Amino acid sequence: MLSTQRPSTPASKAPKVPKFSQMLSNDKPMKGDFSGFIGSGRYCGHAETREREDPMSLLVLHVHSSSNNTILSLTDANGKVIVNASGGTVGFKKAQRAGFEAAYQATASIAATVKERGINVRSVELRLKGFGAGREAAFKAVNSVTNWAITRIVDTTPIPFNGCRPKKARRL
Repeated sequence: MLSTQRPSTPASKAPKVPKFSQMLSNDKPMKGDFSGFIGSGRYCGHAETREREDPMSLLVLHVHSSSNNTILSLTDANGKVIVNASGGTVGFKKAQRAGFEAAYQATASIAATVKERGINVRSVELRLKGFGAGREAAFKAVNSVTNWAITRIVDTTPIPFNGCRPKKARRL
């Protein structure tokens, strides 16, 4: 019977093949030779050596202000909700929930809850959604009630690019 196994060669007798970049006379590696490349990006080993940021250093305050209510949520950078409040949780009823004062007091309530829990907030990113009166109220409350630095203000109101067909026009 014939054996189909190859004869094994010891590792010491295996011929060493130099890398193509090492065959050149200069010591610099060639373009495209990534052997020994550590990198300097986010996923290339640089992140382990870098000092980690405090996860509560940058928080996002989402302000959803509609014609009926204003809902505020303070989240971390990943979107995990830490504290939330609305015009209704502050004590306003019916149409008053959408007003300026309700949004102002809801933002003050969030600030008080954060202080109560001992969360250190340095900077806040504001994300405004909707066209209600709570947009300006939340911004003014963050400026006057808290000492949080606003790093960015983003309007995330969904705007359709000719989305749904509108209702048939009324004829009187």
